[in-house]
Amino acid sequence: MSRKSFGIFLVITLSTCIYWFSSIKSVIYEPFRQALGVSNAQLGFLLGLIGFVQIFGYALLGWLQDLLPIRKLIAVDLWGYGTFALILGLVPHLPYWFLVLAFVAFGFFGDAIYWPTIQKSTKGLATERTQAAAFSTQECIRSAIGLVLNACTLGLFTLGGSKIFGARIAMCAYPIFMMLFSFVVLRFIPKDFLHEQGRSEGRAKNENGFKMVLQAMKLPIVWTTGFGAAATYLIYVAANTYFLPFVQASFKLSDAAAGLFGIVNSGLMGLIAAALSGVLATKRFSTTPQWMALLYVIVGLVCVLVLVTPRSSGWMIPVVVLCCLVTFVCVALRAVYYAPIGEYGVDSEISATAMSIASFIGYCPSFFAYMLFGAIIDGFDTQKAYNIIFGMLAAFSVLGIVVCLLGNRVILNKRRLEQAASPVVS
Repeated sequence: MSRKSFGIFLVITLSTCIYWFSSIKSVIYEPFRQALGVSNAQLGFLLGLIGFVQIFGYALLGWLQDLLPIRKLIAVDLWGYGTFALILGLVPHLPYWFLVLAFVAFGFFGDAIYWPTIQKSTKGLATERTQAAAFSTQECIRSAIGLVLNACTLGLFTLGGSKIFGARIAMCAYPIFMMLFSFVVLRFIPKDFLHEQGRSEGRAKNENGFKMVLQAMKLPIVWTTGFGAAATYLIYVAANTYFLPFVQASFKLSDAAAGLFGIVNSGLMGLIAAALSGVLATKRFSTTPQWMALLYVIVGLVCVLVLVTPRSSGWMIPVVVLCCLVTFVCVALRAVYYAPIGEYGVDSEISATAMSIASFIGYCPSFFAYMLFGAIIDGFDTQKAYNIIFGMLAAFSVLGIVVCLLGNRVILNKRRLEQAASPVVS
């Protein structure tokens, strides 16, 4: 990237501060839940609402990216999300209906409109050759920020002096920051960013939109990428949200000790994994799905090891290490799980449509995973509940292996056809 493009890239990447509020649950899950005044199942339902709005928003609201300026979309998302998050942080004992409204707003501003805009922006800033590098670099930067952020969350929580008050300090600080950052977005992202070409092609896209969707749906790589991403996302939901209460409940850790685990699990693991994944996928494997299949094998084996490991205090360190390893591999998967679409060489005219369909499939677990895991935790004793969850993760790892091997075959077959069709130079 040029210096100017990289500057825009950094601003876009830093705008993911919109997710800082939801990251609180990864460090201080129980105080966050208590501050909202909900059960595990209710919180799972609220988080599932975000996923519901997210996946259907991808399908229904993608046209906004072609009509509205990128910088205005991001700024509005930051303010919309931040407003509702700040109310949750400031006002205690809110009625449940308002919590539902707030989490629907989080899905609308934080995912349905925001995340496809970020994907489009990142894709537009990188060349076809550097797509994987751009997305993995973005994930690495987000993980580095997350590591610092999680430490700040734990610090603010400790500063508060009590569980709920400490959680509320973090719940108020992050929305204020994201709303202020919207002015940085408006200042440094150009008005016509990725929009000049969009205006000239807008009519053609609108006229052929249905045809483009059909063309994209016919591509097998769209489906293998989507279902591969779905398996990853379900594992990510468990690792990022429920590993913390699992370790805390299994080994009777204090909130501060559990928060330290949350920092390592959701921050440090991501920083290292995202940095390595894109390099290894590019340098050591002929296709990204090959690398992803190996990662799924590791996740499946580690989940089985967790299932057979005793929950006694003497086994705390091995269990913590295994949980962190699952998170590490999961982030490595997330850093590259949409790269196969670029490796396949999807036509640029339908690449955005293909990405939207794959994203729709890939993020479907966000609709049901939180509710499912929350209901399991509330419905069974701790050990049995988490045995069920880790068994599910192992099963989805097998699904990921199968789908990625199919994706690898699809990419290699297309490369063979292209080589066979290319003229031989004597």
